[in-house]
Amino acid sequence: MSWHYVEKGQGRPLVLLHGIGMNSEAWGPVFDRLAVQRRVIALDIPGFGKTPGFPDTVEPGPAAMVDSLGQALKALGIHEPVDLVGNSLGGRIALEAAARGLARTVVGISPAGLWKNQGPHHLEPLFGAMRRAYQLMPGISETLLGTAVGRTLIMAGAVSARGWKMPVEDAVRSARLFAQSHHFEAIFDAFRPAFSLGHQVKVPCTIAFGDFDFVFPLGTRDRSRAPAHTRWARLPACGHVPMWDDPDRVSHLILSATH
Repeated sequence: MSWHYVEKGQGRPLVLLHGIGMNSEAWGPVFDRLAVQRRVIALDIPGFGKTPGFPDTVEPGPAAMVDSLGQALKALGIHEPVDLVGNSLGGRIALEAAARGLARTVVGISPAGLWKNQGPHHLEPLFGAMRRAYQLMPGISETLLGTAVGRTLIMAGAVSARGWKMPVEDAVRSARLFAQSHHFEAIFDAFRPAFSLGHQVKVPCTIAFGDFDFVFPLGTRDRSRAPAHTRWARLPACGHVPMWDDPDRVSHLILSATH
């Protein structure tokens, strides 16, 4: 399967994996900052953006994702372990890939899977409500997203703690992608089991959560799921998708952790 990607810069490759219901554009606020020092490759995960989903005969879970990611990297001319950065679902995929030997370093920004059992109980109703609200009222949703107050309120649940900082076009595009994905539920269900391969990740690993991450709040996290040598970091006043909240801090975290 061919993964759509955008690329900029030169040097050692730095591969970015977005969260569920989003696409490579989620990295827009930090993309140019990272490309000053690295060859940055932002991928669309299968089922989102411009990358097609898996066939109906394939469960789109960790094994299939990592196999497909490995093929995508080879198609890009990357045959050695690479620096992987992932947000939410992308963070989980990066950790799974590291356990399979595809990573040189890993940076997980609010990675999925570091939870007990089947994950936080609020996720399905939260995501379902957000998707249905846009599907039923796209015009009203986009009108609200056109205001700083509306962006702040709507994005606070699952995206940005400082929604007013998001450009209107980014907020509207993100809402459309999140609501309109035909593969959302299948991938959500396939990645529901907790990450269990932390002991197999031997490369440097950095994991960061925002202070205002309401998708994976503090009480839902299980640090024992992560590699024992993980370096933990805090993203002050940031939400679940912190790239719009504080692009300078997020860029510095990624570059320093993958140096």
